[in-house]
Amino acid sequence: MRRAALAFVLSIGTATAMAAQMPTAVLTGVVVDANTQAPVSEAVVIARSPSLVGEQSAITDESGAFEITWLPAGTYSLAVRRDGFEPYAPEPLTIKGGKVRVRIAVAPVPTPAAIVETAVEFEEHMTAPEMLSGPAPEYTPEAIERGVEGSMQIRCVVTAEGQVRACKVVKGLPFMNVAVVGALERRKYKPAAAQGKPVDVYYTFNIRLKLPSR
Repeated sequence: MRRAALAFVLSIGTATAMAAQMPTAVLTGVVVDANTQAPVSEAVVIARSPSLVGEQSAITDESGAFEITWLPAGTYSLAVRRDGFEPYAPEPLTIKGGKVRVRIAVAPVPTPAAIVETAVEFEEHMTAPEMLSGPAPEYTPEAIERGVEGSMQIRCVVTAEGQVRACKVVKGLPFMNVAVVGALERRKYKPAAAQGKPVDVYYTFNIRLKLPSR
């Protein structure tokens, strides 16, 4: 029993020594507004890696600066989140040790007025938006109870980032307008393109609703 206990203690000591010898790094940087280059405070910067158990995060200070310590060497994905700004994930970052500094620019969420101002009408020579992900509209209990079915037309702006914004109901159905607009605005699209370049466009969605089978 003594030998077993001693071996166990030695094995813990060896593992601790090996962990102490593993190279670690410090990730520092600054988060700024992509439009004005002003520092962005209270942004959450999250670091994830197969080399890391769980994740590590830091919150930027008034100067937009952050620091994440004790990162093992490896390839990291970063994510930045801040109310009023688009979620952002830079390219994967390889960290080997020492101190690594990055500068991250995040784009403000455009206001509805700004989106409408920059959008152009979708035309046949453009590449149409293509849905990548997102929910289907869910029937409301009121619409099911009343047997609501039919076609709808929703005119929205599909942004160059693939988001659906500033929707207006052109042809609606009772008890379904809010549900359909909500589903559209939670979707992600491959944006419309003109001459290969993504553009903000006005786009009319033609949606056919059929009661769910019981």
